[in-house]
Amino acid sequence: MSAELLINVTPFETRVARIEDGRAEEIYIERECERGLKGNIYKGKVQRVIPGIQAAFVDIGLQKSGFLYVADISIPRDSELAVEEAAHQPEDDEADGKKSSAPPRRRQADIAELLEERQQLLVQVSKEPISSKGARLTSLISLAGRYLVYLPLLDHVGIAHRLDEPEERARLLDIANRLKPEKGGLIVRTVADGHGEEELRRDLAFLQRLWADIAQRMRCAAPGSMLHTDLNLYLRVMRDYVDDEVGKIHVDSHEAYERMKQFATQFMPEVADRIFYYPGDRPLFDLYGVEETLEQALKLRVPLKSGGHLVIEQTEALIVVDVNSGSFIKSRNLEETSFKTNMESVHELVHQLRLRNLGGIVVIDFIDMQEEENRCKLIEVLKEALRRDKAKSKVVQYSSLGLVEMTRKRTRESLGRMLMEDCPRCHGVGKAKSVRTICYQLFREIVAEARAYPAEKLMLIAHPAIIDLLLGEESDQVTALEKFLGKTIELKSDEELATESYEIALI
Repeated sequence: MSAELLINVTPFETRVARIEDGRAEEIYIERECERGLKGNIYKGKVQRVIPGIQAAFVDIGLQKSGFLYVADISIPRDSELAVEEAAHQPEDDEADGKKSSAPPRRRQADIAELLEERQQLLVQVSKEPISSKGARLTSLISLAGRYLVYLPLLDHVGIAHRLDEPEERARLLDIANRLKPEKGGLIVRTVADGHGEEELRRDLAFLQRLWADIAQRMRCAAPGSMLHTDLNLYLRVMRDYVDDEVGKIHVDSHEAYERMKQFATQFMPEVADRIFYYPGDRPLFDLYGVEETLEQALKLRVPLKSGGHLVIEQTEALIVVDVNSGSFIKSRNLEETSFKTNMESVHELVHQLRLRNLGGIVVIDFIDMQEEENRCKLIEVLKEALRRDKAKSKVVQYSSLGLVEMTRKRTRESLGRMLMEDCPRCHGVGKAKSVRTICYQLFREIVAEARAYPAEKLMLIAHPAIIDLLLGEESDQVTALEKFLGKTIELKSDEELATESYEIALI
């Protein structure tokens, strides 16, 4: 299957869409004011040790303390960086979605033996904060390159499971064993398939220089200091998500295009000729229908072509999916109607899980079917559809209540929680677009209007809450946008307008 990546870059937000068979299957969003934390390395300070749950809260300089489990702790005896051989294998290689072969485990100590309050240690964010939970941390540091993951504190060599060709696995493992430093370990990533020893050696040399710099800054940094941050979204996409299926990469920012070409030339030359700059006046996401797909992904109800529909609700504990036949009545009997609707819903369900990035426990209430053969076939089709999903998932058979239970690994915040907030008019019962989401939507429309029609300046008329944000926290982005367009933007508030309503006038 051929895929395309669309990269929409603005001064305030970067969005990436993966297009398969003509529609967006996955969407990644990174806001400059809300950069993701995963992969960041901090000099942390233990706030509280809780033996009852074998975990500790660590201050890393953020509003919420990070959470460190005993299995994620590596404490030193003689290293000045406060680390020793780890008790567990490293976090999954995100690009591969699989774990490497695990090293032998040692006896797990009690957390009270490993940590004490006010102790300082080097930690890395292994999972983003989700909802009310702080970031999950690990003291086993891993640095991802193009072909390798460098583990400076672990004596281990592994290989991603998706490299399943025995001869290629053996070749790459042989190279990794020769390259392995005296202190430290390596994991070979999926994208190393077919690449030679010299390319892997250069990748390792870069990662070792990066680690040396982090180690040096650790010695004089204050507790709560960030020592390393990962690449921005469009460069991470280059590093982690460009595979043989991706035939073209379209980017609508010339500056980002140049940086991506430079990055590709240095680290992945085979991809350089797949990157294309899109200079068109029509927004890139509009051209491929991604904006419309995004709007639909924020709704509870998802229509099916047959006339049926899905209802998808995300709660704190789990994701609930209800399948309904709706107006579909073309089959000969109820069993056939139920089977056909369920089979159609499977592919749309998997599409929505990927698009909305829904993770955790998923409970699906398919339409009841009496024939066991139909129920078994439905489970098989669901498992097959999930194989294209990079996020790890597990499907359980029908429960005693007739529900299908499955899990999907959480990798980042869902689209709904990222783009929406509790509606003030219904006291949190429903959802509405956040003021910041509306602001960024406005920015995109201003860019589109300015490109499409000649004007010396633009006037934006919006609800006072929108104008207040534009004059306050987002004032720098308004200034950057004026510089980017070469036009003045005037702001005017109107209390008569609803929060999501606004007008853009060309002057």
